[in-house]
Amino acid sequence: MMRTFRRSTSAFTLVEVLVVIAIIGILVALLLPAVQAAREAARRSQCQNNLKQIATAVQTHHDVQKHFPTGRDRPDKLGVAWSFRLLPQMEEMVLYTAFQKGVPVDDAPNAESMRTPIDVYACPTQRKAAADRNFDNNDAAPDPEKQGVASLGDYAANAGHRVETGMQNLVSDEFTAAAVDTSIAGPVYSGSKIAARRVIDGLSSTLAVGERHLPPEDESVEEAKRQWKQGDTAFLAGDNRFAILRQSGDDTDSDPSDDGLASSPDDPSNRKFGSLHVGVTMFAFLDGHVEAIANDIDVKTLMALATIAGGEIAKRQ
Repeated sequence: MMRTFRRSTSAFTLVEVLVVIAIIGILVALLLPAVQAAREAARRSQCQNNLKQIATAVQTHHDVQKHFPTGRDRPDKLGVAWSFRLLPQMEEMVLYTAFQKGVPVDDAPNAESMRTPIDVYACPTQRKAAADRNFDNNDAAPDPEKQGVASLGDYAANAGHRVETGMQNLVSDEFTAAAVDTSIAGPVYSGSKIAARRVIDGLSSTLAVGERHLPPEDESVEEAKRQWKQGDTAFLAGDNRFAILRQSGDDTDSDPSDDGLASSPDDPSNRKFGSLHVGVTMFAFLDGHVEAIANDIDVKTLMALATIAGGEIAKRQ
């Protein structure tokens, strides 16, 4: 008598496989925001560290030169920015000494100093350090061979209520350190040479450098000039004030669109501080500390923090 044996086999049914896939998908959906939040926390910490290094360099510059760095010395292609003047204090002496004064910043002899990416000047939430910006060409479109080669930067110095602070002191294409109204001026503006003793509002209550809001590209502007319009050209050069300086705003101006911090990444102003960190913008103060300020800060409070001798009391959360 013959018997037939059936080998039993175990396998997942289609329904079971679909259930497992669904569970994995749910777990990934739950974990992904946590992973992204952790990455952003790390990027924000790095941005804070960048600003701490910049703040230390600002203080060291003051110790050596007896004044905070000059915002810019010229409004043309021979000028350099505060960011360039801080290079010796940030262990970038090679780039600093490579610069040839009297030669336009976009010319080949200044390629090393003007076209080298600098990590500390790039906010990792915004982008990586790179040399892919255009040079300004006296507010005209850059020469084709000088497009996309200048080093970028994501921070700006505090010029005070207005980016144009000090621009009235232009003499023969150079800014002088002539007196400005310190009740509306920040510590770093065109032609500035502000010593700590002139900051009567207090170093711990005065903004030095902050994250620079980068407005969207204006597609109505010819492509070669869009970076200029954004204020995102060569970061070490001094010719484009919107690439290196920012303001707090002014309640005497009838147009409030350039006042306060950027309300969102789509804010069209190229004069504001702002960031891609959720809800806050990071700032370095003159005393060296770094602080996150809420993007919805009252404009008057921001104005008080921006001036060196406004006499206001800046009450912030």
